[in-house]
Amino acid sequence: MNYDEIKFKAAETRKNLGNGQYDRVDIFRVLKDIENISLIITKITGNISGFFMRNKEAGLIVINASRSLGHQYFTAAHEFYHIKYDLGMSGRVCPINKFEENYQNERDANHFAAHLLVPDNALEYMILKRTKGKQITLNDVIFLENYFQVSHKLMLIRLKSIGAITSKQYDSMKKNIIKNAARLGYNTDLYRNTEDKGTQIYSDYAELAQTLLDSGRITYGKYEELLLDGGYADILYGDNEESEGAENAFEDADSV
Repeated sequence: MNYDEIKFKAAETRKNLGNGQYDRVDIFRVLKDIENISLIITKITGNISGFFMRNKEAGLIVINASRSLGHQYFTAAHEFYHIKYDLGMSGRVCPINKFEENYQNERDANHFAAHLLVPDNALEYMILKRTKGKQITLNDVIFLENYFQVSHKLMLIRLKSIGAITSKQYDSMKKNIIKNAARLGYNTDLYRNTEDKGTQIYSDYAELAQTLLDSGRITYGKYEELLLDGGYADILYGDNEESEGAENAFEDADSV
């Protein structure tokens, strides 16, 4: 698929998802709530950004929590392309490599993700709105990547691709991004990994298992098995002290 075809496919996908022309895409919400694709974010050892698996209509994307949150959003959009448009593939592990991949379908997935998250017209509009025609500064770049919720590297790639910055500016703006973002008052979560959050699961899997149990289609033993296989041991063995405490707090408030 050539570059223009990929750009068109990304634009068409944004439109079908109901995104406005200049809106950022909440890719995690898109996967779970609109595309019904399960998403797991967990620490993965090795040089891997993520991987996907497809079984008939069911899709699963696993993302490496050891990468920055901005990188995770890009990986989610990249794997979304594989599931939605690489219909001949049932699964693939995607390593951390350069943006211009040697493999065609990986390169297509990278370009799709870049244009899904940061379309040319939206980027050009936000640049003009922000700079009023003046030369782009590092502060502007940090504003733009936080607006679109993408990594610093991807924003530099996109700005260079539309001719908004030169190769020299690209090289000069690459370093000390967390320090500079913090100096400007931005939350730096976008630039950090999420290992401290443990495994995060975005899926209807647990709800589906509960529905099957409630309707009598599976035994409680099978229900337990499904939850354990899906990484939901906390539902079986966790306690409810936190939620019960919240209810008591409301009761206390009502009694005042």
